[in-house]
Amino acid sequence: MLVVQDSGTEAAMESTVYVRLLGEGVHVYRPVPASPIASNIYAIGGYDIYDPEDEEWEFPPGTHVVVEEQILEGEPVLVAIASAYA
Repeated sequence: MLVVQDSGTEAAMESTVYVRLLGEGVHVYRPVPASPIASNIYAIGGYDIYDPEDEEWEFPPGTHVVVEEQILEGEPVLVAIASAYA
């Protein structure tokens, strides 16, 4: 079933998911907007901030990812850990 939501509702459902940057030499994460699909599956957004010539995201915009809560810099955050449909 397809559900169409107005932009106000959609924005309210958006979350932040941290995506690992590749090729940085250390673990670095980029906070990106994401939309929940299921309890631990999110669709990565950030089309407007993604620049593949500047950063290599482990999961680019449009990817559905499995997330888990992790502690980064002392705060609990959602981290993308795998592609949801690999």
